[in-house]
Amino acid sequence: MQTKDNQCGIVGISLYFPDTVRTYKDIAQMSNIPEDVILNKFGINQVYVPSDDDQPSDMAVWAANDCLQKTGIDAKEIDLVIYFGENYSDYQVFSIAPKVIGEIGAENAWGYDMECKCGSFVVVMDQAKKYLNTEKDINTVMVVAGYRNIDKVNYQDTSTSFLYNLSCAGAAAIIQKGYDKHIVLENQNMANGKFAESVVVPGGGSKTPLNSSNIHDENLQYFRLNDPQGFRDDLGKVTLDNLVKVTELACKKSGIGVEDIDFACPLHMKVSAHRQLLKNLNIPVEKSLYLSDYGHTGQLDGIISLKVAEDKGLIKPGDNIAMIAMGFGYQWNAGIVQW
Repeated sequence: MQTKDNQCGIVGISLYFPDTVRTYKDIAQMSNIPEDVILNKFGINQVYVPSDDDQPSDMAVWAANDCLQKTGIDAKEIDLVIYFGENYSDYQVFSIAPKVIGEIGAENAWGYDMECKCGSFVVVMDQAKKYLNTEKDINTVMVVAGYRNIDKVNYQDTSTSFLYNLSCAGAAAIIQKGYDKHIVLENQNMANGKFAESVVVPGGGSKTPLNSSNIHDENLQYFRLNDPQGFRDDLGKVTLDNLVKVTELACKKSGIGVEDIDFACPLHMKVSAHRQLLKNLNIPVEKSLYLSDYGHTGQLDGIISLKVAEDKGLIKPGDNIAMIAMGFGYQWNAGIVQW
C-alpha cells in the first residue's frame, strides 16, 4: 500500500487518432452481419482506421510530443520511456522505445519495450511506479504506445468476430515521483496458459515464415482462432470470474474495497459482457465508460478510458478508478488509480 512518501501520479495523458473511421455500417457490410448486431451487440459505433503514415512508432511519438507540450515538461526531464504497445509494429524485431527517445529529444532517458497484450497499460503503470519508488535517479517516466492490430482482422472470418472491434490509436502518459494527483495505486494480474496459442496470426513468425510460395495465403496473414468452440466455452467459463477476482485483489492491495470504486474503465468488450462484469462487481452502468466510439485499441483502452473520462467530466478528484483488462495468453489485469 502506498503512502505519501512513495506515491506517484499521472501528470498528463495525450491521445492520437487517425483521421479515418470505419462505422458499424461499414463493418456490417464487410462482414455480412446485420448492422443492429454490430451496433448493439458488439457495441461498435465506429473504429479508427490507419493510413499508411499511421505506423505504431509514429503514433506513439505524436502522442508523446503532445503530452510534453500539454504538461509543460521538458523532454530532458524524462528518465525512462516504456513502450507498452503490441509486438505487431512497423518492422519485425523492432524496439520502439529508443525511437521515441530519439524523436522527442529525451536525451537523458533510457527505455525498453514491454508487452502484456491488452492488459499492458495496467502493468506498465505498475512498472513505472516501481522504478519511481526504487530508483533514486528516476523521477519522471513516460509510458507510450501505438496500436494498429486492425490490419490483422479478416472480416470474412466469423470465428474471429470478437475482433471486429479492433481500432487504431497512439497514446502517452507521464508519471512522476511525488505527484499528488491521479495517484497510481496497486494492480493484480493472473494468467492461464491453457489459452496460450488460442488466437494467433499464423504466418510471419519463426514457425511459419512468409516466403514466395505462401505470401498470398490469407489464412496466414490474419488472426485465426484455434478450436473456436473450446475457446468460447472454456474461456467463457472463467473470464468474468477472473476479471472480478483481479479487480477485488487490486482493490484490497490498494487499501479499498470494491464498494469504494467510484468509476470503472473496462477494456472494450461486447455490450452484454460489459454489463455483466459491472453487475458482478455491483457497479452501476452509469459509473463506467464504454468505448463504442473508439473501439478496442488493445493495450491502449485503459489510457484512452482515463483521458476520455476526464475530458467528459465523468471522474472527479479523489475518485477511485478501476481499470480492468484481459488479453491473449490468456491474461486478466486490474489496476486502481485514485484521481
